[in-house]
Amino acid sequence: MRTVLRWLSVAVSLLVLGGVAIAGNPLARPGKREAREHLDRGNRLYNTRSFEEAIVEFKAGALVDPATVFDYNLGQAYRQLGKYKEAIWHYERFLDNGKPTGDLLDAVNAFLAEMRAQLANRALTMPPTEPAPRSAEGTTAPPVTQAVPSSEPRRTGVSSEATVGSPTGTDWLGWGMAGAGVAAMGGAAALFFSSSHLIDQANNEPDTRRRNQLHDQAGTRNTIGVIVGIGGIGLTAAGIIKLVLHSREMAPAHTTTLEIGITSNSAFVVGRF
Repeated sequence: MRTVLRWLSVAVSLLVLGGVAIAGNPLARPGKREAREHLDRGNRLYNTRSFEEAIVEFKAGALVDPATVFDYNLGQAYRQLGKYKEAIWHYERFLDNGKPTGDLLDAVNAFLAEMRAQLANRALTMPPTEPAPRSAEGTTAPPVTQAVPSSEPRRTGVSSEATVGSPTGTDWLGWGMAGAGVAAMGGAAALFFSSSHLIDQANNEPDTRRRNQLHDQAGTRNTIGVIVGIGGIGLTAAGIIKLVLHSREMAPAHTTTLEIGITSNSAFVVGRF
């Protein structure tokens, strides 16, 4: 008798370690070898956090042998992926078919409560999905916004806006003065060159009378060149100053805004000057 009991104890241990389903164990391994192979592969993938691949193996095993352990493992994998609706479906199926008790039942119920709370929070933060109301013509009516009373005083009357100092166009006078000055300086340079040429001729002229005439002509052109050059410098400087002043006037205009307001017991004027 003792020998029979000893062998029965060993047999039960072997059955549990081997994973053969025992009545009353909702996490017992499936009875079919092919289903057990899918379960083992799925567990290895789950332990490496390859949850999507593990789900494929668990579903394949459930098709071979619909053991309740597959529903529990599928619930776990979907929960890890944040797919709470799928996880809840498999956990509830596990509760219905596996009839777990004790700590396992408490753990599954805790998972379900947590995921349902998460789904409820998501629903509260999601934007509304209802279609907008339609008008009588069949077109979508714009949303109606409730007017909020304003604490600011009601402003009536006239609002005027004036722009001060807004010159437009090109300063042709400034450009003309600068251009004339440059041309005058060019003319002065030509006179200086001509005067230098006449002096060279005078130095090579053997006739004294002719040499004196050439020197006189050179002196006259040199004097005219000096006068023209000074005038050209003055015109150029004046034109540049004129252009600079005009560019400042063309800067963004200063805007003056005047607004008159009337409340129930007072009147006021506001503006930007």
